[in-house]
Amino acid sequence: MTGGYDERCAADLAAVAEGRDLSREDRAWLARVVAGAVRPNRDKPLWDLAHALAALAGLTEARDGRDLVTLALDPGLARADRLEARFAGAAIAVDARGLTGASGWRTTWAGLARLLALAEFVLTAEDLSHFPTLTGWLGDLAAAPDAEGAAAFSRRLARHLAAYRQAHLPLAPLERRFRAILSFLDGRRAFTDDDILAFWRAEMSEGERPGFRTVAEHFVTFEAASALLGGLAELSAPASLDAVEGWEERLDASLADLAAAEPAEALAALLDGLPEGPKILTGAERDDLAEFLRLEPFHRTRPLTTLRAASFGRVQSGLANRLRRGSGGPSIAERTACAEAETYPALAARAEALTAHLDRMLRIAAALRVPADADGLAPEMRDALAAALADSRRVRRAGFDDPARLAAGFAAADAALLRLAEEAGRLARAIDSLARHRPLDAAFAADRDVFARTFAEAYAAEAGA
Repeated sequence: MTGGYDERCAADLAAVAEGRDLSREDRAWLARVVAGAVRPNRDKPLWDLAHALAALAGLTEARDGRDLVTLALDPGLARADRLEARFAGAAIAVDARGLTGASGWRTTWAGLARLLALAEFVLTAEDLSHFPTLTGWLGDLAAAPDAEGAAAFSRRLARHLAAYRQAHLPLAPLERRFRAILSFLDGRRAFTDDDILAFWRAEMSEGERPGFRTVAEHFVTFEAASALLGGLAELSAPASLDAVEGWEERLDASLADLAAAEPAEALAALLDGLPEGPKILTGAERDDLAEFLRLEPFHRTRPLTTLRAASFGRVQSGLANRLRRGSGGPSIAERTACAEAETYPALAARAEALTAHLDRMLRIAAALRVPADADGLAPEMRDALAAALADSRRVRRAGFDDPARLAAGFAAADAALLRLAEEAGRLARAIDSLARHRPLDAAFAADRDVFARTFAEAYAAEAGA
């Protein structure tokens, strides 16, 4: 894989670039169009191509799709000067600068040369496997080379190229969400907790009803991809096949995992690493960890978003479940008021309790691994290990009364337990830091008003039913 697209896509691009001897700038443009990295509308070049071919169909009196294919693939029309020499001075569809078409559409001769390069890419990609289908579409365009025919052809091209991206660009599954986020951020790479909230509210106002947790997860992945690619906004800057060669090693190692992974997967692997016995974590404690750490690394870098997801994400999940069931628990109107949302101070207390419990388990793990009478230990270390071992006998949980099972279980859980304790501690410290400059009670009250208003507007129809 090279530059974010697979070898097939790279070969398709190279065939057109080399066959037409495209300039560096034109190679960059073609690569961006294929990748969907044209701002603000990735399908605008396809719309232009459809209108260009419609204008050429009228200008040359094309009888069918094969006539348009011949024009698109003619090496004698690969450069702007040759296009101008061929068509300038025609009685229709041209002006002093280039080609003109329906509804005021126009392009320069250089622009037309680029569009024909795109036409060749579409026609010849994947070893011409779609050539018959595309020729048929061009036949429909030749039969009706007007604004309506061009619009219909551009829609077909957009669907066709979207399918190509899905097959050959590893980031294609993430593209829609990234485009929406980039558009909302106006191309900015950096964002704040309040940007995440504002984006979710905007999506809710449009009737999409995405979960706040889901939106936050999208921002986690967006941030990771942005760091990996040096900022997704840079996709709109000039680049070429040559320019992306330096990314190959980084992308090969990371893109596939990034495209397939969700933030919660690393956490799930950690929790799965804990043995069934002894019961180091209860079911409720596992759920708490899953709730707090699902947006890794936001639990340590954006604790406010973590608190919002834990509190109001749960409210929204309850709303969705109530709508699916049609009954049970508080009404829709009651749920939208967020009366049952857990406060941020209460969530902070749970995070502190989890941290204290995991630290306790770590001390027990150390005592089971290192005997208190081991040689070379400082007196204070001996005392700490002895105290932790004695503490293990006071734990009233399954498996803690069986020394052999206890030792084996903690030995198997060492790595996962250490990581979970570290992350829980980071969460607690991040929340504490947040509270010092943004009191949690006031932050929760302000957020409850925002979420309640957003829920009330989004679920107004169901609440009134």
